[in-house]
Amino acid sequence: MRKVLILGRMVPSYDESLARSDDTITTANIVSNAIDILRSAGEIVDTEYSVEAPVLQGGRLFSGFMDELLGSDLVIFNLTDVSANVAYEFGIVQSLGRPYFFICSGSELPAYFQGEIGILNFRNVEGFDAEAASHAELYKFLQDCFSDSVMPSRFSRTQISEYFDGLALSDVSAASGLAAGYFRNSLRRFERTNGFFGRKCSGMLRPAGQDRIEFEEKIPEMYVAVEPPSRLTDSYVRDFEFVEGNLNELGFALVDFHINKGKDEADFRNFGGHVLAKREQGQISEPRGLVILEVPTFLYALQYSAIYSAFFKSDLDDEELERRGAMEKELFNGMILRVKRSIDYYYRHDREVPNISRRFKWTTVESLPNLLAEIGPQYL
Repeated sequence: MRKVLILGRMVPSYDESLARSDDTITTANIVSNAIDILRSAGEIVDTEYSVEAPVLQGGRLFSGFMDELLGSDLVIFNLTDVSANVAYEFGIVQSLGRPYFFICSGSELPAYFQGEIGILNFRNVEGFDAEAASHAELYKFLQDCFSDSVMPSRFSRTQISEYFDGLALSDVSAASGLAAGYFRNSLRRFERTNGFFGRKCSGMLRPAGQDRIEFEEKIPEMYVAVEPPSRLTDSYVRDFEFVEGNLNELGFALVDFHINKGKDEADFRNFGGHVLAKREQGQISEPRGLVILEVPTFLYALQYSAIYSAFFKSDLDDEELERRGAMEKELFNGMILRVKRSIDYYYRHDREVPNISRRFKWTTVESLPNLLAEIGPQYL
């Protein structure tokens, strides 16, 4: 079942509860009528829809609102006679990345909502009127939103995501946001002025089952980040083992290493991770240069992000959970893409990285053979 939430001004109701204003309930009826017409015409997918303007019980307003919100597929805000609760609810909807749009009976949206997707001069009357321009616009919005199994990205774009160059805050939980910051800092240590890239470094390789290899003048040449092969539907350990297995089949191995901190005063500690090396007759050959290759661990914190929790909320029925389960990889693909864009944005605009060398790149397991064929003879 698809659930549409209609939010607007709240008014006192029975038993200390708060209901939505009459005009918000009228909006809900219009939306419900429009969806019925779309379903009858076969213009939208799925067969069951629920349109609600929820009543919230006093004393548990927040938890009641969150229960309604996390199970929703689309939120429509009625900004006619907007009140404080609408602005508060909008902030939560936007931060959690739920798809939404606005309707307003006026000729422009209130100041803080301007620039968002909305229908102006909305005719809020009983029942859907196909002849009313604002109702026809609503019909088109709903058709666009529900005509495919995955909602178009424009319904998830927000002022926040645009401000941060396409990164939806909902796609990064606090944990993964912090980890992403550490990952960006690790890249900066390579690319900035006097960074690791292009200069001779000392350190140590620790190939499994072999003696350690100390080095004095190896140059870090490239930093490769491999996207999780499971698209985050499995653990980091299993994904890393899968990448290792693919490298082994190609005659390469991942070797633990560390680079000693440099002379740059900003480097206060050594850098450690994994580098690529050739495997010949079961033995690891010392590489000419250092190609760092990682499956970024911070991405796995996305498994605990708000949008993922909302997508698989426990009180959904079995049929809906199954439908959403089939979309899990697609959900994670979108989340990974937005985080990659964020990383790349900071990477391109970092003032401490004046000359981007293009030595950092994202890749996939499927693309590893081509990448190794390109860089192997040169660096390994």
